[in-house]
Parts: sequence; C-alpha cells; structure tokens
Amino acid sequence: IDISDNEFIGHADMSFSSATLYANFSHNKFTSVSFKSFNAAYETMQVVDLSNNEIDQDASDVLRNLPSKIERLNLNNNFISGAFPSPFPSFENMRHFTMANNKINGPLPDFPRSTPRVRTLDLSNQTQIDSGGLTGTISADFSNLDDLLVLNLASNSLTSIPSDLGGLDKLNVFDISSNALNQLIPSELVKLADTLDILDLSANNLKRKIPSQFANFIERNTSVHLGENSKIEDPAPLQLCFLPNFDLANDATMCPPERNALKDFYESAKGQDWTNNTGWLDPYLSVCSWFGVGCDDDRHVINITLVNNGLAGTLSKEIGDLNFLKVLDLTDNDIMGTIPKEIGRLYNLIRLRLPYNVFVGEMPTELENLTKLELAQFHGNRISGEMPTLDWKNKDTSSYVTDCGNPSDFDVSLGCDECTMCCNAQGDCHKQTDTLVKTMGLEDYFVFTLVLFGILLAFVCAWAFAFFAYGKYKNQDVPSESVHSPESMDADRKYALDSIGDDSTYGLILGKSWLGWAIALVTITAQIWMLFLFVMAAEIDLSDDKSDLRYTWKCTRDQVDCDNKIDRTPVGWVLYGILMAAHLLKDIINGWKLTVFSIRKRHSPHYQIRFFVGGTLLWSISLFTLFVSTIYNHAIATTNSEIIINSVVILFITDLDELFFGILMVVNSRWVRRMSIQTTDPQEELANEISTLKAELGTSKEAIVRLTNEGVDLRERLSNIEAILEK
Repeated sequence: IDISDNEFIGHADMSFSSATLYANFSHNKFTSVSFKSFNAAYETMQVVDLSNNEIDQDASDVLRNLPSKIERLNLNNNFISGAFPSPFPSFENMRHFTMANNKINGPLPDFPRSTPRVRTLDLSNQTQIDSGGLTGTISADFSNLDDLLVLNLASNSLTSIPSDLGGLDKLNVFDISSNALNQLIPSELVKLADTLDILDLSANNLKRKIPSQFANFIERNTSVHLGENSKIEDPAPLQLCFLPNFDLANDATMCPPERNALKDFYESAKGQDWTNNTGWLDPYLSVCSWFGVGCDDDRHVINITLVNNGLAGTLSKEIGDLNFLKVLDLTDNDIMGTIPKEIGRLYNLIRLRLPYNVFVGEMPTELENLTKLELAQFHGNRISGEMPTLDWKNKDTSSYVTDCGNPSDFDVSLGCDECTMCCNAQGDCHKQTDTLVKTMGLEDYFVFTLVLFGILLAFVCAWAFAFFAYGKYKNQDVPSESVHSPESMDADRKYALDSIGDDSTYGLILGKSWLGWAIALVTITAQIWMLFLFVMAAEIDLSDDKSDLRYTWKCTRDQVDCDNKIDRTPVGWVLYGILMAAHLLKDIINGWKLTVFSIRKRHSPHYQIRFFVGGTLLWSISLFTLFVSTIYNHAIATTNSEIIINSVVILFITDLDELFFGILMVVNSRWVRRMSIQTTDPQEELANEISTLKAELGTSKEAIVRLTNEGVDLRERLSNIEAILEK
C-alpha cells in the first residue's frame, strides 16, 4: 500500500490484510498512528514508512503493537516525543530503524537485545524545540550489533561513547556529532579504519589529543569530522592532516601549513635515512622542536639548517609554503634533481645555502623574487645555464657563490655576472670583482694595453716635438762647425751604441741599413707578441677556460665564508722588485737618456730620428715588460717562488734581441757590422785599413827575407853533406 506524497490528515490506522507487506504513508499530514496486534498484517508486515508527517504522539504509543516481523521502520521528520518504551519491544527481524528529526528524549533503548540484526540505526536530531534529545551514554553492548552499518546519533545530548564500539567491524557511518560528549577520544575507534566511510565526532566537548592512530583512516580516505571541540588540544596528528576529508585539515592551528610543508620536505629528502631526524614527523611535537628547525616568537618556521645531515632524494616544491622562512641551509648533502621554482615564493628569505649537493638543470627564474637575499651559495652542484638577475647589492666576498668558474663540468660554464665568487670543477674559487681597468671603464687588460700604447705614443710624439723644439732653441747660437765636428759625432755614435747595446738587434736601428731596421722591428714585434700572450693569459675573465688565472680561494663545506689560500706575501713582491730593477732599470735609464740625447743639434736629422726611435723603443719595451710581469704574477702567482719563476720566464723574452744578434753574428759578422752604425769617420777608417795593410805587408816582407836566408843556409848544408858523401 503506497499513499505517499498526498495531503491526508488525521489518524493513520495501520490495519491491513494479511497479504500486506509494505505500507508507505510518508509525506502526508497524519498527526497520529496506531498498530493493532490482532490485525491480520501483524505477522506479515515488513516495511512501514511514516516519515515526513506531523505525527505528534508519545514514542511509546507510536511503537506499541508494531508488527512483530517488521524489517524496516521509518519515522523520520515528525513530532514524536517522549522516551522510548522500557523495555524496548523485541524486533529480531529489524534491519533499518530510523526516527531522525523528532523530539524523543531519555536514554537509548537496549538495541543489542531488542534489534540484534539491525543494520541502520538513525536517531539523530532529537533536540528540536523544547526537547533535550537522547541522554546518557551509549552502552558497551552496542559492540554486539555485528551487522550494524550506520549508527547516527547526531544532535542529541549523549555524554559518552564506549571504546568497545571499535569492535563494530562492519560499520560504515558513525555520526555522534552535536552531542555532549565530555571525554577523551577513544583510540579504539581506529579499528574501524577498514570499513568506516564517515566518522563524525564534531560539535562536542571532546578533550586532549586526537589519537595518533587516526592517521590510519587515510587508507580508506574516511571523512573524519572533529571540528567544534574546543577542548581538543592542537595540533592534530601530523599524518591525519594529510587526509583529504579531514575537516580540520585547513585549520592553521590544528594542522599548521608549515608542518605539512616540512612533512613533504622530509619525505622528499628521504628523512628516514638522515643522520639526525630527531622530532621529525612526531604526531604532536611542535615543529619548532624538530632537529634543525628554528621558529620565531609566533612559532613560525624561520630557519631550516641541516648541514651534512645525509639528506638525499629531491627538494620538494612544498618548501615554498614556508612563508616566514629566513634561513635555508642544506649544505653538504646529496639532494638531487632541480631546484623547484616554488623556492621563489620564500619572499622573506635572507640566507639561501645549497652548496655541495647534486642539483642539476637551470636555476629557476623565480629566484629573482627573493629581494631580501643577503647570502646565496650554490657551488658544488651541476647547475647550468644562466643565473637569474638578482640585482645583488651585497658585495661581500662570500655572499653570492656559484660554479661560474673554469674549468667547468660543461662546455659552457654557468653564467653569473652578479656573483661575488666563482668556483670551478676542481672546487677552487676566485673572487669576481671589477678589476682596476674595469673601474676605469675598459673591458680588459688587452684593451687597456692598447689604450696605454696609444697614450704612450701620443706622449712620445708630444714629448719629441717639445724636446726637438727645445733643442733647436738651445743650440741656435752654437757654431755649426763645433756642432758637427767629426770627433763629437763619433763620440755620440759610440755613446748611442753603448746605451742601446752593441750586442742587441736594437743597435741595428742606429744604422743606415733598411734591412737592419727590419730585423730590429721583427725582433721587437716578436717580443711584444709574446708579451701580449701573457697579457691575455692574465685576464681575470672567469668564463674563459683558456686563461692562466689561478683560483686561490676555497669555499669549504664547513664554513659560510670563503678563504683565500694564497701563500704569496709582500716579501715576494719585494724580491720581485729587486729582480725587475736589476734586469730592466738599466735599459729604462739608458733608453730615456738616449731619447733625451737625440735632441742635440750636432746630430743630423737622420741620427736624431734613429737615436730617438732606438731610445724610445728601449725604455718602452722595458716598461711594458714590467707591466706584463706585474699583472701576470698578480693573476697566477700563488707563492713567492712562483713570482720569481714567472718573472724570469717573462724577462727571458727581453733577451731575444741579444739572442737574435748572436745568431746573426755567427752567420755573418761582417754583414752585421755593415748594417750597424759606424762609430768612426770613413776616411779615418780607410786610413786605418791602409796602415793595417802596410803593417801586414812589412811583416810579410820580413818573413820572405827570413825564409830566403834560411834557404841559402839550407843549400850550404846540402853541399857539405854531398861533399862528405863523395869522400
């Protein structure tokens, strides 16, 4: 019989024939109902639905004379009041008994005895109007309801639940929210984890800690509701906070977001294998007590320092959820993979140290968001590409360190123009600062040298013009015959040759031979070319793997600050100065004096030019050698002995002119003399040669006379011998 969804009013008489199994009177306006035990349907009726009416009777009256074999009774959404009859009638076939949203009060009946096979028991929401709802406790015998699937006692005034309910191993729904439970949460309820879909204990007075075992509800993804229990202590068990259907998962007090982020960080970095993981993932312990974690006064995580602690795996992207983090130091571990872009959300980060790990790939551009960074160290990894622009303000030597040096593990080393320190594949580092030439607006030493040569040339030209003008003015009153006397000119030529060196190809510049000039210029070009090789090798370009630059800094695993391990001392530079002065000072002085000497009026213009060019080249090459040796030693010399060794090698280049001259002398000395400057007058030299020939001729005549006399004497002796033989 189904007369549901109508407007019937009045009394519902549930007297039917014996063939009636099902009666649906729901969604009408009946105000009362009665069952009769002598009715034919008393033994056959199985389902009765009187929900959503206006039945306003005492519960005992409504439940009196219910069919003895009833299996499903639905009395939801009425105005039934009063207490359940005691004792409660026995309905052994009852499977579903629901009386939600009524006004019943008093204790719970002994359902385990009266309805032992019940599957659904819904007595929720009895606290309507002036009703206090069900009161008292849930009997421990409820655990004997072996077939129970749904137990809904929400919105009543029950005060406790027994731990024995954990034995309901088929239960799918347990809702006892909005009651007056004033007890600890029974940890035994976790036994329901294999079957329970909904556990609602919200809006009560439950106290103390949520049992850590509740984390087991994650396996079935159970909906766990514990909200509005003001006496429950925070935090909730760590693992429970990762249950998607946990109603307090987004409660910052019960499930701190930072703790959740640290849990992901721990698992990604294989925390179970850490050297020290004290406190980590403790269900209740504050993260501020976890090893390596520091907090501020408001218990926000501001520091994670886990240096040399055996971290492995990867760095989780949830690290970006630590919004208050100021220090992240994971130095000297084995963390692999890429650095997550979420690290760019750590806007309060001041110190970021990730050196000596196994990070790979490119640095995320989101790093640019970390505007408060004062220390960033990433060396000892395999990061490639280009570092993001950080607009780095802190110029402290160790403030920004990466693997931007050479040699590198990659064909192209990591690019980082802002880094204060660059390390290479050998673990050696070099400070990256603007060199003196860069502060002058020049790109490198090569450009600086070209500019220097240009300035020097302009200076020499201006100086030559001024001195030649001065010499002309000074010598204007000197008689021409005294100026150009052969004796003075010969002396000047000897002085010039002595100044520039009579055993050097530079001396050929003083001669008239164009071939001699060519040989001298080839020698000078070779010297400058070789010196320029040292200039290029001394460039402080950390991205150039061809540079001889020595990396003398060490950024070790156990220190934040990098140390310069160079053993070069001021003593080495003093010895260097002595060596360079002993080798170059003579040439510098002689070259300068010869340049000044060239302005004398008694010299012809040809000789003035030769003296000027020869002297200028002599002192300028010497000064250039000093410059090259200085910058090269500054770039690569790490000990005092290396300063001396490098200097000797470079000084050897200045001896090329003498070595070449020696070779030429061995090949053809007279040819070399003809190319050299003449230090005597040609007529005098001819007279000297004639005198020499005459002397040689006189000597020859004397030798002939002597030989003639010796011949006469020999003939006499032969004659005497022949006479003796005849006798």
